[in-house]
Amino acid sequence: MITHLKIKDFALFESLELSLSDGLTVFTGESGAGKSLIFDALASLFGGRCSTANIRQGKDRYSLQAVLSLSGQNLAKDYLMEQGFRYTGDEILITKELMKDGKARVKIGESLASTTHLRELGKTMAEIHCQNEQLFLLEKANQLEFLDRFGNLESLKFKFKSALQQYRHWKQKLSDFEETRKTMLKRKEILEYEVEEIETISPKEGEEESLSSEESLLANGEKLAENYRLVLEELSEKENSILKVFPSLIHAIQKVTILIPEKREMLDEWEEVYDRLKSLKSVIREEEEELFFSPERLDMVQARLQDLKKLKKKYNVSIGEINQLLEEKKSELERWKEQAGDEDFLRIKKDQCLVELKELGFQLSKLRRNAISQFEEEVQKEMVDLGLEGGKLQVVLRWEENPEGEVEEGSKSYFLSESGLDQIEFYFSANPGEKPRPLRKVASGGELSRVMLALRSVLGKQAPSPQMLVLDEVDTGLGGEAAEAMATKLKKLARNSQILLITHTQQVAAAGDHQIKIEKRQEGGRTVSEASLLDFEERKRELARMIGGKQVTTAVLKAATDLLMKKAG
Repeated sequence: MITHLKIKDFALFESLELSLSDGLTVFTGESGAGKSLIFDALASLFGGRCSTANIRQGKDRYSLQAVLSLSGQNLAKDYLMEQGFRYTGDEILITKELMKDGKARVKIGESLASTTHLRELGKTMAEIHCQNEQLFLLEKANQLEFLDRFGNLESLKFKFKSALQQYRHWKQKLSDFEETRKTMLKRKEILEYEVEEIETISPKEGEEESLSSEESLLANGEKLAENYRLVLEELSEKENSILKVFPSLIHAIQKVTILIPEKREMLDEWEEVYDRLKSLKSVIREEEEELFFSPERLDMVQARLQDLKKLKKKYNVSIGEINQLLEEKKSELERWKEQAGDEDFLRIKKDQCLVELKELGFQLSKLRRNAISQFEEEVQKEMVDLGLEGGKLQVVLRWEENPEGEVEEGSKSYFLSESGLDQIEFYFSANPGEKPRPLRKVASGGELSRVMLALRSVLGKQAPSPQMLVLDEVDTGLGGEAAEAMATKLKKLARNSQILLITHTQQVAAAGDHQIKIEKRQEGGRTVSEASLLDFEERKRELARMIGGKQVTTAVLKAATDLLMKKAG
């Protein structure tokens, strides 16, 4: 519960401090005084939407603070502990500031926090419902929530949601896999072709250089043979070849040396040249004999070099790197084969999750159906207390048939939502003998208010610890006996809870354990709203205003006193 509330520069409230107690606290005042603004501040403080439009004109921010009592609030304590927020004793201070630029500053205790933290903490302690509570009640998802809370099915529903998330996870994985399957198959075909291509050519490191040299030899082999033949003919094979005439030359030089002994060295040089020419002849003869020229071999070498060149150009690597690339492609191909095996794994995981999901969905649906009769009976009792003696609330539960639904039962398929297989709607009849019809179509505003409070009363019996309930004009449209019944129910509901309620109904206001009046005044050309906790005499005058308007007569004041005394008794 909230024990202290502080509001600064929030809309019409320049500065407001309130001490709050348990039980039923009613907020009264003329329309437009600012009652709902306090509840808007509470909603913002518990993580609701915040708007810079609520910053008081001329100010750069609004500031909200609340001291929360954690006594008996085990869920709140557990949440604070899980999130690492410290508190002293059984109290903790929460703070929220909103600046003009839209930035919010939040603290829980002494630690900085987020709006999400406030919202999650608020869920463990309070329920805040504005004037659109009826719209909340008309939502089918919220109607299902009432039934689930009554049947204590939150834990099972959480398991179902977790199973649904797992199922959707594996379903999406499988869907993604199948969606990219065509691309993967094309890639596999490309890989298989490339691996076969490289393995067929099977390049060797250093092969290109060797083949290039051989190609050069083969390409010039015919010319080389011609020149070798010419050299040999000129050296020794022609009639007047060099080696054939050379002995005559040496003989002539020998005669010269006989005549001129000093020319002996010249003879040695000529003989050396003769020996060298004979040696060169042998070398050329050997090279001519070793010379191989084959057009077929040349074609083969050039074709091989062309294949190697094509690989280099296609994969933009050197021949030395081709084999490494081949291993990489083989590894990728192997990984693809493993991924192809993953499809079976994904399908198995999805099917396993679906089996678990179905079991939980069937179990959840069965328990809901089992809870309906008692739920309807309990709500019926509460509606009688609220003046709806002939009213009847009926829970209609059905499965949504869908050809693409995940769950098959018989020859039909059904859709799974976050809440399971079940779709629910409240049917309502206000009078005996009338056939119940959808609540959203037949209930008036006052009837909706009483049905909502009946539901809250039933759920209040299920609550493990006191809660804070914030209700904005839940008694709208009620009067007479209906208002009396509403006041009695609220009083009873507030025995173990803190209820903060805005009301324009005197019977409900008189039932409050505490009453706070909201009024506005003009100050320095500005409108300012203020709140004050009323004592007994002040409550009489406020109730008299609610009964008779601004003209408070003695009779109206007496009626207000009697009403207040009656409710106090």
